[in-house]
Amino acid sequence: MRTYATENGLFDNSSKKHHDATVYSSDFDRQVDYGMRNRMGDDKNIIYDAWLSGFLAQGVSDTFKILCLCSDDAVRVDRLANRDGLTIQEAKEHIFDREKKNVTKWRKMYAKEWQEWVVDPGFVSVEKKAYYWYPEMYDLVIDTFTVSREEAYEMAMEAITSLRRT
Repeated sequence: MRTYATENGLFDNSSKKHHDATVYSSDFDRQVDYGMRNRMGDDKNIIYDAWLSGFLAQGVSDTFKILCLCSDDAVRVDRLANRDGLTIQEAKEHIFDREKKNVTKWRKMYAKEWQEWVVDPGFVSVEKKAYYWYPEMYDLVIDTFTVSREEAYEMAMEAITSLRRT
């Protein structure tokens, strides 16, 4: 998505910050997202790493959804600041603004799918707003605040390996 945004003049690749989903048209987003969802049903042994991949995999058979999150916002901000060379204030503003813009766009785009894929099957109650990272939507949740990168990898591999044994 970043390459597409840069090549089509939607995003300045020299920026330290990652772009948000509002730089793409909803039609383009849906095309890419549905393409990914359709491939999930056909492809085997593929890893999809995207903000919405867990949501898009809802109801798709033979998928294993892993949510990696950091439960400490200060650590999230610090990691972003260090990765992208931003000040703490820039990172704080960017991380929460980007998430808000993305979720707002996706709630409008995927209201029908949220109902059909998540609420109707009972993964999340109807009272909850659409939010694409509720732990109950995933098969494994790894909190990167409490485990190292290596431990997170081992947890994921152990879970995947145990699936293959069954």
